[in-house]
Parts: sequence; C-alpha cells; structure tokens
Amino acid sequence: IMVKCCSAIGCASRCLPNSKLKGLTFHVFPTDENIKRKWVLAMKRLDVNAAGVWEPKKGDVLCSRHFKKTDFDRSAPNIKLKPGVIPSIFDSPSHLQEHSYSVMDSPKKLKHKLDHVISELEDTKKSLRNVLDREKRFQKSLRKTIRELKDECLISQETANRLEAFCWECCQESIERDYIS
Repeated sequence: IMVKCCSAIGCASRCLPNSKLKGLTFHVFPTDENIKRKWVLAMKRLDVNAAGVWEPKKGDVLCSRHFKKTDFDRSAPNIKLKPGVIPSIFDSPSHLQEHSYSVMDSPKKLKHKLDHVISELEDTKKSLRNVLDREKRFQKSLRKTIRELKDECLISQETANRLEAFCWECCQESIERDYIS
C-alpha cells in the first residue's frame, strides 16, 4: 500500500495512521473543475516535464496545513472542508520560488509591483524629508528660545550650553531611532 503525500511543494506531510491524532487531515482535489483549477493555481506548482501548470491525478491530496482554520467544517465526526474553499497557506522554500517549479508572475504584473514599490519609496522619501525639515525648524526655534533666555539673563551661559547639547543629542537620537533603524 502506498503512503499518500501532500502535493504541495516543499510539504513533507504524509498520511500515516497517527496523522489524525496530530490534527493532520488530507483532502482530495475537488471534482468541480473550476474550484480544482483555483486549488492548482493557489499551489503555484509547475509540471517540469509538461512545461505547464501541474495537474493533480486521481488520489492526489493536499494536507490541512494549507487551509485556514475557518476553512473546515468541524460539526461532523469527520473533519471536512467547507464547500468551495481554496487552500491559501503555502510557504514554498525560497530556492523553489525562484525555480521553474513555481509559477512566475507575468512581466506586466512584475512591472506593476515594481512601480508600486517605487511609488511607495518616493512617498517615504518625501515624508522623511518633511520630518527632517520639521526637525530642523524645531531645532532652530529651540536654539532661538535658548539664546533669548540667555540674553534676558534668565539662564546662565553654562545652562544654555547644556540645553544646546541636550537638544542636539535628543534630535540625533530621535532621527536614528525613527528613520535609520
């Protein structure tokens, strides 16, 4: 008798007598072609020999690790999947993601992702510039206040120097803490 193995890339789950005790269940691919196709696409698995998307054979299974807890119907004695659910938890190893076993995004989709990341980067740079400008204005205003306090003889030169140094350190620390790390 052959042991059933999970069909997901990089998943080592095997259907053994003690699987159920470990909370592991195995599920055959849906007979509904539309939902079966969604399962296969969610897996991002290619068939290297056929140079296309992998097709499940009769008896191929996916284990419960690839489904969310909410995907299961636990009311019956035997745990089963709710109708129409699609597996969504796949952490294929990074060396397989770059490999031909995994379905790649189209160049158009990659370009869209890249444009999105670039636009986010530009926004982040802009907001960093705004924060740094605000920080400079704040520092200038603080220095001016310290100078005025000293000129009015409300604080000593030594206190003014200490406040200046403290102000400089605080500003540097907040910049490092918020934007460099």
